[in-house]
Amino acid sequence: MDPPATDAPLRFGSFELQRHERRLLLDGRVAPLGARAFDVLVALAERPGRLVDKATLMELVWPGLVVQENNLAAQVSALRKLLGDAVIATIPGRGYRFVAQLEAPPAVDGVPASVAPAVPPTAPAVPALRTNLPVELPVLFGRTSELAALDEIVERHRLVSVVGPGGVGKSLLTQHVLAARRGTYRHGVCWVELAGVADAPALPGAVAAALGIECGSGDATQALVAAVKPLTMLLALDNAEHLLADVATLCLALHRAAPGLRLLVTSQAPLHVGAEQVLRIDPLALPERGLAAAQALQFGSVALFVERVQAIDRRFALDAGNAGAVIELCHALDGLPLAIELAAARAPLLGVSRLLASMRDRFALLTHGRNRAAPERQRTLQATLEWSHGLLEAREQRVFRRLSVLAGSASLDLIEALLVDRDDDLWSVLDALDTLVDRSLVVVLAPGDGTARIEPRYRLLESARAFALQCLDHAGERAALRRRHARAVAAVLDAAYDEYFSGRIGVDDWLQQRAPDLDNAREALHWARAAGDRELQLRIGTTMLRALPPSLHDERVALADAVEACIDGHLPQPLQMKAWIELNCVLADPRKARGRVAAERALALARELDPAQPDRFALYHALARAASAAAQADDLGTARALLQELQPLEDPAWPPHRLLWGAEAVQWVARMGGDTAEALRRGHRLLALDRARGSHASIAMGNLIDAELAAGHAESAARLGTELVESLRGTRHEYSLAFACINLLAALLAQDDAARARPVAQQAWARAEAFELQHAAAAYLALLAALEGRPRAAAQLAAYSQALYAARGEAREQNETTATLRALQLARPSLDDATFSQLKAEGAALRDAEIGSVAFQPDGAS
Repeated sequence: MDPPATDAPLRFGSFELQRHERRLLLDGRVAPLGARAFDVLVALAERPGRLVDKATLMELVWPGLVVQENNLAAQVSALRKLLGDAVIATIPGRGYRFVAQLEAPPAVDGVPASVAPAVPPTAPAVPALRTNLPVELPVLFGRTSELAALDEIVERHRLVSVVGPGGVGKSLLTQHVLAARRGTYRHGVCWVELAGVADAPALPGAVAAALGIECGSGDATQALVAAVKPLTMLLALDNAEHLLADVATLCLALHRAAPGLRLLVTSQAPLHVGAEQVLRIDPLALPERGLAAAQALQFGSVALFVERVQAIDRRFALDAGNAGAVIELCHALDGLPLAIELAAARAPLLGVSRLLASMRDRFALLTHGRNRAAPERQRTLQATLEWSHGLLEAREQRVFRRLSVLAGSASLDLIEALLVDRDDDLWSVLDALDTLVDRSLVVVLAPGDGTARIEPRYRLLESARAFALQCLDHAGERAALRRRHARAVAAVLDAAYDEYFSGRIGVDDWLQQRAPDLDNAREALHWARAAGDRELQLRIGTTMLRALPPSLHDERVALADAVEACIDGHLPQPLQMKAWIELNCVLADPRKARGRVAAERALALARELDPAQPDRFALYHALARAASAAAQADDLGTARALLQELQPLEDPAWPPHRLLWGAEAVQWVARMGGDTAEALRRGHRLLALDRARGSHASIAMGNLIDAELAAGHAESAARLGTELVESLRGTRHEYSLAFACINLLAALLAQDDAARARPVAQQAWARAEAFELQHAAAAYLALLAALEGRPRAAAQLAAYSQALYAARGEAREQNETTATLRALQLARPSLDDATFSQLKAEGAALRDAEIGSVAFQPDGAS
């Protein structure tokens, strides 16, 4: 939004900003306001709702002048004292935003100025492949040869390690290679941050979550390998040194199983495996002392320093007067990029000469009392951090050390919940955070890259966090801050859980926004368990069950066990009920009987809640989950009774996020009751609600395809199945694609189209093995063999399918039953009784590895 072209007054609340007269009125009276504060207010108010970065704001308010940023902060502080806290928001590390609601300008020619031309609706955007790369990478200085070398090695080899000391720039170099190769591979590129992965069992899940893939159940490493096996992409694992042996084992497994996968690992040490190619990265090149400014600027260390200073003060330039000091400073910092950036953040305040003098003091500190045998990274970065920390004000030091209890990144909401207290109010925390960002002690993770995140997140650099934890221990605050962290996380997650069902945010967007919070949730849950705080465990664990993606199946089930174990009858009933609801959702597929028990316990608690409460969704939700569980257990009488109790509670005005649960229960009753017409109608309704609540998951579409086929609409099922398969190709959702291929295979076979079905069957079976879906696919393999005139194979495969279902203790759904019976009907006339019985016995004993050779014999083979 551009600034208005007129000088008409801007009105907000009880204020009127008269730009032409250069005054601010409060309830019609002139408010006391300095000239610079007035200019700041005008610059922000003319850009309502828009982030105005500090550099732009300073140029607007002090054009052509050199001023320190603390002048801007002082003017904003003065404005807040006059206007209150609800007019100007600080976006730490980025700038300020005018957030008050401006009154609409007067109409022009009878048309309100706020009326804009209608914008035609657009189709929902297909989510882009996740890269996890920043929207815009910092410039890479002094790494031309390393960049070319790494690009060449990645082109020729499939497992490459970028090795060097901490802070040398391994991550940025690798990110530039990934960014340049985005379009090189069919499944793109992906960045996986391992710094927050605490132990080996969490490693496969962290990689899967970063990729955005669903791995199914079973052994986490095997599931990840199976999911990645068909992908063609470049995968980078960053900060591997703390899990070196485990990362090496995982990389070898991925390297052997996935020929289309290329792996890039950043670490302080090589993996030491046979397939590995190592590229070592040294500190940035340093110019000789006495070199002229223009020549010194050709060296990466100096160029990086100058660029970082100019990002804060655009008037800074390397010249004959300061070149000697800058060169000396870069030498003092060993050419390490992180240390150079930390120093550059202080240059506008101290000047280069004083900065260099501070560095001399720092080296004196490093020489005395430090272990000379310590690793280079610890000696250099520790000294840099100690020096940088010493330049912070007491309030900034307090915020810095308290941020260290955060795991990974954090939203402003979590930071505020953690840090705002009697010592620091909201604006003190935000101003301190802004300073820490400016000084490169806190990293801002900008929104974007195909995610729903619209607000920035903040994290301490890895080395900065380690130093901050030392400071926290020295202050004796770690125990208290960990407790505060757990409570703050619980509060944020409580609000997030309520938001999920509110209708204010789409489901996919909610899941994407919650994903970065999982590290903090795990850390908080660990503390709550150690402290024996059951209520806190339940508050955190319950929302985690909803937020964890299906790819982390093992973690979800383990968490479900832990949540169930800490449910206590003395805890608040609404919290207990919420926990049982989430346990039912997680356990409904893998452990149906236990999931039904959870639903019944949730319902019992929901019925005890105050009936006078105006919002009856809690009871409605519990009834819906219990009805679905009863229907899946073939207890249709109970399911129908629960639906009769549920329907009067339903409010048509509820958002689809709520209505979906009742619709799902109704469809389950229709499906299991054999009412194909009603199941189809309800399937369309369920899909519409799923899309309306902002979900692009393929499960509802797959259910609809099943319903179309059960209703005898094979052509429609095949059309929908083809669309679904094509929409999933080229994504990383191989788990969903496996189901979609099975759906499409069933529809094509129902049309007797064996020629089109055969390649789909091969794709379905390859994925079924990877995701343990053999039982769902086998019935259709039998029908394919029968349609191709291979009765012996059809009989064996039908028996194999039946044996699998029996072993799993599950009832087959209508479409699988129909396919099996039809396969046997086609095969039976060609086989005598003895042969038929023998083939069934052989089929029941077949192993998974043998199915491919039986199912995909050449046409005409028996």
